[in-house]
Amino acid sequence: MSVNEQSDNDPLKDLERLREIADLGLDSPEVDAILDGIAREAAEELDLPTGVVSIVLDEAQYFKAMFGVDGWIGAARGTPVEWSFCRNVVIQEREFVVENALENEIMKDSPLVQNEGIRCYAGIPLVTSLGHVIGSFCVQGREERSFTEEDLQLLRGFADRAMERIESRRPVPTA
Repeated sequence: MSVNEQSDNDPLKDLERLREIADLGLDSPEVDAILDGIAREAAEELDLPTGVVSIVLDEAQYFKAMFGVDGWIGAARGTPVEWSFCRNVVIQEREFVVENALENEIMKDSPLVQNEGIRCYAGIPLVTSLGHVIGSFCVQGREERSFTEEDLQLLRGFADRAMERIESRRPVPTA
């Protein structure tokens, strides 16, 4: 199987998506206080301990912005992609909501659930102007939780704000 065939079958390995992530310069070591603020505001608005702007790569998820993430995950600014809730947002190209991770067939065995205690998650796709889902704007908590349509609508607004900020960082092509 060629690299192109692999990328056709696995959205996480889509070369165009990965190129766009690289073109956006999101791996810059600077901390973007605006995105951190949006993550904090979302977590606080939904009364959850954690908010994240997660960029999902082929092998890892990178937290471009985060609020309430500590320990080794905060220090690493991410996790392996196979552990990730956010990978499901990219793969499915739609919102992914987990009210009780211990009962969720997709996530129940993840070390983020088993070892880190994540119990609820709601993630909104981060879609670029070129149409690629580069990651997820998400909130999560350590207790079961239902998310209402109003909660998800709020998160969509936060995701839109985050994408506006990310797109504003796109380098301007030179002539």
